[in-house]
Amino acid sequence: MLRFASALAAGVGLSVLSLVAQAPPPKSRPAPQRPAASTPAAVPSLGAVSFPNAGAPAAQQAFLRGVAWLHSFGYEDAMDAFREAQKVDPAFALAYWGEALSFDQPLWYMEEPDKGRAVLRKLGATPAERRAKAKTAREQGYLAAVEALYSEGDTRSRHLKYSQAMGTLAAAHPEDDEAQLFYALSLLSVLPRGDQSVPQRQKAGTMAEAVFRKNPQHPGAAHYIIHAYDHGALAPKALSAARAYAKIAPAASHALHMPAHTFVQLGYWEEAAVTDRASWDTSVQWAARRGLPNTMRDFHSLTWLHYEWTQLGRFREAAGALVLVDEALKVARPTDAIGGHHYSDAIGRGIGVESLRLDRGSMRARYIIESERWGEMRGQGSFDGIDELFALGMSAAMLKDRGRVEAVIQELRIAAAPGKPAELREQAEIMLYEMQAIHLFAQGRHADAFAEMDRATALQARMPKPIGRPYPVKGADELYGELLLEAGRAQAAIEWFEKALRRTPNRSRSVIGLARAKAAAGDAAGSRKAYEQFLQNWRNADPNLPEVAEARGALRGRAH
Repeated sequence: MLRFASALAAGVGLSVLSLVAQAPPPKSRPAPQRPAASTPAAVPSLGAVSFPNAGAPAAQQAFLRGVAWLHSFGYEDAMDAFREAQKVDPAFALAYWGEALSFDQPLWYMEEPDKGRAVLRKLGATPAERRAKAKTAREQGYLAAVEALYSEGDTRSRHLKYSQAMGTLAAAHPEDDEAQLFYALSLLSVLPRGDQSVPQRQKAGTMAEAVFRKNPQHPGAAHYIIHAYDHGALAPKALSAARAYAKIAPAASHALHMPAHTFVQLGYWEEAAVTDRASWDTSVQWAARRGLPNTMRDFHSLTWLHYEWTQLGRFREAAGALVLVDEALKVARPTDAIGGHHYSDAIGRGIGVESLRLDRGSMRARYIIESERWGEMRGQGSFDGIDELFALGMSAAMLKDRGRVEAVIQELRIAAAPGKPAELREQAEIMLYEMQAIHLFAQGRHADAFAEMDRATALQARMPKPIGRPYPVKGADELYGELLLEAGRAQAAIEWFEKALRRTPNRSRSVIGLARAKAAAGDAAGSRKAYEQFLQNWRNADPNLPEVAEARGALRGRAH
């Protein structure tokens, strides 16, 4: 009896982008005031920032450390630093600004406005009282912005007001790197979805690039360049910043992870794996230093690292990553926070136990699909999330378990039905067409199977290019190429593998599929080039993998 989980509607754990428009300009703004020139101050292992202010000299080291942590999204450490600055100088208005801002994590869509407001009340009971403690018009502008962030209203309207206030401050002080960067970040926090975001991304990226040219050690400049260009059409523009950021702020786990956003989109698997491994290891040390349980490690970077290892043919390490997730889930309680995106006072709201469970299901699915170790799912009936469900179906098809394939198809129909969350339904519908195609193909009904794949690829083409681990878990273009190749239609298969590689550059299964298709089509030179690329990807792969033997054999055969 199959035990397929009816809780599939838990979804795929995708973030929903905020859809925010620009707010009207304010009726008035602070009089322009130029901050004193300042040489960027080095913050050990966090980069170099310049933030002239009226705080006590003895409080500057802690304050700048807090700003540097803010730029690398190390929110708990930023809070600690700003509180340290407040102890040294209780009247230091910007120290309260920084601590309050630490309770808003805009690109992770997490905030605690009540705690942010409580920090502001430490400075003064009312906005007017707090404003009076800011000693320059420029510092009053920073304070006014965070006041807007924690004003009344919903998240969307408050972030709009904050971004508008930061835009006013940045315009009044074009030489103030911090104003430019916090404004750029605010623009990224209110992006439209998909390609509609490109103009705003380019504006934010241009601002961050200007600061990066002035100060190549600025953590926020490098960081926000990567985020601004975290889009399929823009990713190459972030490459220089991606290769710099981990060196700028190696103390920050997130700074070590962010370069992978660029590397994965470009198919630079080795570089992505190196930086995500460093990110994971740093988070392990961070949790230990704070006396936190292993559930507070950065599982976000681990899930990326797991995928990168599969692209390198390092499946033993990918399996080891699954063990680490299993260990965390064994000790986690349903109400526990799970690390990944840390939150508030070193306690964290994190990504949540259920989200980590879904990530675990996705990781297992990718391990099975990328390694093609279908037998490891023989007889399995339960699953965590839609990705693992699809891997179950693929495995059952390869093992000729028709009944289990049909059960998976039925579950996918449920997931794709109207009323389910849009992100789940969008992917489930593609996976449903894919699974029906696989099922029909196995019955010899090739024309019907290809009609299903036409539907799957058309739906996938409407989705934006992935910026991280690709979705759906088995790309429709790649699967179409594999089915066409198996049907003896090599030239058509080449076209679909090439489409897959335009959407997800250098994916190893697409690369070896292209090599096979070109060989079958009689394109010896093209096949050789693709096999060489595949071997480059898998140059440090696990020993005795059949794909490596195939590629080496093909190249030796053509050399004689």
